[in-house]
Amino acid sequence: MIAVVFPLRRVLAASLLSVVGFVWGGPLHARRNDAVAISAITAGDYVRVLADDGKLTPETYVFAEGRFFGGATVDGSLERMTFADITRVLAVNLAAQEYYPTKDAAAAHLLIRVFWGTTTVHDDPLRERNTDAINAAMREFQQLPEGALPDLSGIQNALDHRDSEQGGVEGAVARNAALLGYRRTLDRLNHRLTLSPEELLLRTELNEERYFVVLVAYDYPLMRREKKPKILWITRLSIRGPGNNFTEALPALALAGAQAYGRSLGDLERIKVRDLPAGEVTVGDLKVLGVVDKPGGLAPAK
Repeated sequence: MIAVVFPLRRVLAASLLSVVGFVWGGPLHARRNDAVAISAITAGDYVRVLADDGKLTPETYVFAEGRFFGGATVDGSLERMTFADITRVLAVNLAAQEYYPTKDAAAAHLLIRVFWGTTTVHDDPLRERNTDAINAAMREFQQLPEGALPDLSGIQNALDHRDSEQGGVEGAVARNAALLGYRRTLDRLNHRLTLSPEELLLRTELNEERYFVVLVAYDYPLMRREKKPKILWITRLSIRGPGNNFTEALPALALAGAQAYGRSLGDLERIKVRDLPAGEVTVGDLKVLGVVDKPGGLAPAK
């Protein structure tokens, strides 16, 4: 679920040059040992039609700008990337699933709303001070003369603060799990009696900054006709932020999603950057052909 949805700001009808057959050319600059996490779901009644040759029938779309999540840290690589920059990279990889931008916005099959940015983690500015307070209180307790009555208020206050901050960490993990599509997998793992290495890895990832892109595809004819948003599919892509920057990580995110757009994955999937394919082609420019009026309010993505 996307926890917060802002009003639609603009919908772009776009044409992409040299899109057919595109795979990101040149090296992927995200750290090669980092993994892109992929979550993809579809509505139960969303079915792609196959042509006589067995290939997917092309569907057309227009992009809509969703919310930008700036995170808690100043990040020039995020601030430099415009909505047009991001959709240019996404568009060429959407073609892998036969999704193409259209010049005729009124006839588009899909409206694809794009959210991007970095997650925010819980940071306790008093963590070090609180740890020192717990340790000091414990030392004081251990050094009391035999028979002396201890004053436990200091250690109790420190422990209460620690427990409160632990709740803040769990809140951040839950929020990021919903945003990045980890929740289904975590719910499955939570039924185990012990913390598995897989669950520990996911929780560690959710408690660090992660760059992400979320694509939410709506039934555009229905939206235009009945002013009702109906989500057809959602694809969520993320990669760890430390050691990367968004400008260089975006191509890896988009390419990792190339086989997931419009599909439903049973669980969270991961692919190492070093395992992503590469190719050598020319990328065309994204040309904005017009702006479509806001087609009504959009409900939060479930």
